Amino acid sequence: MLELAILGALKEKPMHGYELKKRLSYLLGHLWKISFGSLYPALKRLEAKNAVERAYTVKEKTRNRYVYRITPKGEEIFQKLLEDTQRASEITDSDKFSLRLAFFQYMEPETRLWLLEKRRSYLLERLKEMGGTGKSRYKESDSYRLGLYRHRQEMLRSDIRWLDELIEQEKKHVLKKDRSRGSPRKVEKGGEKLLLEGEALEKITPIQA
Repeated sequence: MLELAILGALKEKPMHGYELKKRLSYLLGHLWKISFGSLYPALKRLEAKNAVERAYTVKEKTRNRYVYRITPKGEEIFQKLLEDTQRASEITDSDKFSLRLAFFQYMEPETRLWLLEKRRSYLLERLKEMGGTGKSRYKESDSYRLGLYRHRQEMLRSDIRWLDELIEQEKKHVLKKDRSRGSPRKVEKGGEKLLLEGEALEKITPIQA
């Protein structure tokens, strides 16, 4: 996940380690804490793959800092990592989905639409499992536990409403793209037949969102 994030950030502009850490903390701070202890080893791995390179140095205070930039090889690796959605966890894991969402601009509208619809289907299934009507299917006498349960339900509903808005937006993008090609078509649910880990997402047992 971190390598995808680094390459995505360096697509914006070349940055030295400190700048990169600040940018990643801004983009992904809600997902995990970015530390130099994880950042620099990841940069070294990417250097070894010729995905990033040290473009030049800048002097800040009393030290020189290497400025990293993404390479053509890195562009290829980034796109491959971004579009690697064959694992169910890319849909069901909220952190992995959020990371990919941070770089949605680099995906085709059809792919974005497919991912959004799959995520929505997964959350709907989670809500259904939890009862969906605001009432717990379990008899819970502890008011704190019941409150937490209802809070989780409301969070799921909020995420589903948000995804509904994004899906409608992506459908417009797909239609616009089709019209520009001179071949308008009806926008349907994307990627329904795409298999994840050998089976359809609908058949995969949902986990905690």
